[in-house]
Amino acid sequence: MSAEMHSQKNEKNVSKAAGLLHSLVPRAQVFSFYNLARKCVWGSDNADDFEVDNFVAELSEDAIAGLKDSDEIFKRTLPSARTVLLLPVFGEERDVIGILVALFSKNAGKSASFNPSVIKSILEPAVELIGEGLRVDQNLADVKTRVKEVEKELKLVYEVDEKIHGASKRHSNLAQLVGQSGRYLGINYSVLLIPSKRIRISATHASWKNVNRKVLDRYLIDQLLPKLEGQRQAVIFEIPAVEGSSNEAEQGYQTLLSPLLDKNGNVEGVFAQLGRVDKQNFTTSDRRFMSHIVRKVEYVIEQSFDAMTGLMNRAGFEAQLHESWKALSSDVDTHQLIYFDLDNLQLVNDRFSRKAGDEVIMRFARLLEEDLPSTAVLSRLAGDEFCILLTHADAETALDYANEVRDKRAALRYLQGDKSLQITMSVGIAEFARSNGEDGSALTTARMACESAKDHGRDRIEVFDEGNQSIIRRYDDMQLVAEIQQALDGNGFELRAQPISGLNAGSSNSRHEILLRMADSEGNRVPTDALFSAAERYHMMPQIDRWVVSKTIAMLAEASDSLSESGAIFSINLSGQTLGDDDIFGFIEEEIRLSGLEPSSFCFEITESAAVSNLAKAQAFIDRLKEFGCTISLDDFGAGLSSFAYLKNFNVDTLKIDGSFIRDITENRISESMVAAITQVAQVMDLKTVAEYVETDLARQLITKLGVDYAQGHIIGKPAPFQDVVDELADTPQLSVL
Repeated sequence: MSAEMHSQKNEKNVSKAAGLLHSLVPRAQVFSFYNLARKCVWGSDNADDFEVDNFVAELSEDAIAGLKDSDEIFKRTLPSARTVLLLPVFGEERDVIGILVALFSKNAGKSASFNPSVIKSILEPAVELIGEGLRVDQNLADVKTRVKEVEKELKLVYEVDEKIHGASKRHSNLAQLVGQSGRYLGINYSVLLIPSKRIRISATHASWKNVNRKVLDRYLIDQLLPKLEGQRQAVIFEIPAVEGSSNEAEQGYQTLLSPLLDKNGNVEGVFAQLGRVDKQNFTTSDRRFMSHIVRKVEYVIEQSFDAMTGLMNRAGFEAQLHESWKALSSDVDTHQLIYFDLDNLQLVNDRFSRKAGDEVIMRFARLLEEDLPSTAVLSRLAGDEFCILLTHADAETALDYANEVRDKRAALRYLQGDKSLQITMSVGIAEFARSNGEDGSALTTARMACESAKDHGRDRIEVFDEGNQSIIRRYDDMQLVAEIQQALDGNGFELRAQPISGLNAGSSNSRHEILLRMADSEGNRVPTDALFSAAERYHMMPQIDRWVVSKTIAMLAEASDSLSESGAIFSINLSGQTLGDDDIFGFIEEEIRLSGLEPSSFCFEITESAAVSNLAKAQAFIDRLKEFGCTISLDDFGAGLSSFAYLKNFNVDTLKIDGSFIRDITENRISESMVAAITQVAQVMDLKTVAEYVETDLARQLITKLGVDYAQGHIIGKPAPFQDVVDELADTPQLSVL
């Protein structure tokens, strides 16, 4: 409510007593009410009376103060011979808040019946009512003023809250919090200081632009921050003036310090508001407001920093990269990203304990912080992966710094009793320039360089080079991952089936291997080796294998009657990663049971290398599948150095001879001898054999002579759309003789 509206409301409320006053004392000409500023707020005849105004204005302070305790009414005769009576109007604490003036004519004032004491006793109840009305009005006005202040305060808090929770780059909102709170409170210098996290964010009013803010920050950290220990709410400090100084920051002022607490309740920083522009003192409302803002700051800190090391986390670091990209001054200005990955931390966890691994991570974090340049930003991205942003630096500077860090790796040796383990690190460096854009691609290239360092032997540094084929391949894999996920979610995969033909009399050719093909988002076919390279690198093979199993069974279920009559068998490949999935057997069993198909219709192919690397799980998985009724084929057999030694560990039905022996079998006597040996061992163990990559009739004749049972390759039949094979199976059922 404006001052004008408030005045009008008071006048209206006081005027309601006019009728009562005149009915009580009808001889009075005018009743007027004056506030303590000697201003006439209301007059019953709505006419100005300058003589009365001047009389009230000239009253002494003592005269007004005397109204409070005097039993006698205040009576005076004006130069015009009119008589005035003054009655005090009281507030909450019986303090005088105004004066009621009763004006009488010359004749009325000199009448024998004119008795001021009687008039006082008659008017006092009415005056009390007037005072009560004024007190209520004032209280309402105060409440409304406070409500407006609270609404303004809450509006800012809600706006801040919405921005923080609604933005992906939360760390950058700290600057907004500092600026907005400083403007709201009218502060000369607002600053957020968290020394352990290398955070200093400030906002300065124009009047303090020339103040040495570094000196102020040091004073806050060294002198005032220790005094906040044990505090949970904002504290007001009086900063005395420096005698004889003309510096704006040395004229004396109040400082409102809000402690920032970590997750353990310890003070780790301060949000300081130094001096108000209007020189006013801080209020309880200001302290309450800062309590709200500090909680928001702590939320941002929690979301942007790693709980274990106190370093910035990935979310905060990506937000920092976004801000740093804006700071690049030109197309030739560059930042550098240094990506660290501890090579053998898992060995520490396995050999000693997870606690020991955490100790190494903390030690490495402190090592990186030791000589960190003031312009650098350090982050723990995840697990044992760290990254440093060197602003406005070239690759040579980044390489020198990375080598300095590697030279300190002796400090990472973990000792426990007489056991020790040296921790090494792989490091990747990538340039961060305007050409990278704001989408974080530079972080991706730095990580690829780090992974390249791992591939090339670990404990080394790699600088991202677009000509490095290993990095290009990894980059292609990363791009392909999104396409694979899209194919899993949509219709990007296609199943094909390649026939496996029997080579001996009485054998059936109603065998097929299920093959997977994929098209990218533009409809182009993705090379199979690229598909599986990316899927294996990023551990997507279990998802893909489940999709193939489910889709194959669903399509065959539509022709279940024909399938049972034909006795056809369909081979499905399972990767080594899928063998590590404890739930895969339950998934396969449920899919087959729900389809109504016979388990004997399915053969699952497992590569020899996958089976050997997951020996215990492979044995258990094979045994359960066999018990359920499926058959098992050991794929790529003979590629390993100890193929025959491991063979007795697996209860399989078929050996699929590695294609490297079949491709050149007609020209290479060693390949021919290997195939002959595998066939002989298989016959002794009562196993069937399959030769893949049979591309010529001469090769087919030779493997038939060597005793191979089945052949697969282009001369036998090329992969065809699986749906066509299912449709053909439904039209021409045939019995299979195994």
